[in-house]
Amino acid sequence: MTPVSISATSHLRPFPNDWDIRPRRAEDIPAVIDLMRRVYVQPHGPEAVWPAETLAKHLEIFPEGQISIVDGQGRVIADSTSMMVATEKALRPHRWSEITGRGTLAGHDPEGDVFYGVDLAVDPEFQETGLAHILYEARIALAIQMGCRSFVAGARMPGYHLASDLLTPESYVALIERGLIFDPTLSKQLRLGFILRGLLRDYISDPESADCAALISMEF
Repeated sequence: MTPVSISATSHLRPFPNDWDIRPRRAEDIPAVIDLMRRVYVQPHGPEAVWPAETLAKHLEIFPEGQISIVDGQGRVIADSTSMMVATEKALRPHRWSEITGRGTLAGHDPEGDVFYGVDLAVDPEFQETGLAHILYEARIALAIQMGCRSFVAGARMPGYHLASDLLTPESYVALIERGLIFDPTLSKQLRLGFILRGLLRDYISDPESADCAALISMEF
């Protein structure tokens, strides 16, 4: 496979010269675990934090798809996990644990034509500064470079718990798609160019999203 490059092509705020966006390395694993612990507090619970063995497996299975942002002090302040699957697998109803092998990437298909977003975590200190946007731009560029036809993900909809007494999950995502209400995660992903493909019920344990996710895709 031809080596791939990673760059921050566009972002919301200036990217400091001493920061780096690059593939995750084995020596980053303890820092990634610390990052996940800071990000995945309640209601997510400790099971959302991957053990070192799982993170090491990612680097064995698909090293190109695991991307970190490191600040000038060498801290991992954002990290993303991805895999490749076939279109029919990505777009049919599924659960996160099923398609990702419970986060191990056991279902990664090197011949797959879909770049699938497994996880993205940004240090709470740096949230709302554009780091998630930077990681998405880098992943999109990587997916195109690797010849994928599309980027697919199950998007959290963490604002839903505030409207769950009034709206079904389907109605909630439909209103977001029309731009009538704002969701802290899904609205931003749609602004990046993703389109709504449907709703995944029982996707993952996520009380804020009623265990649902919006199935989103970006065609190349």
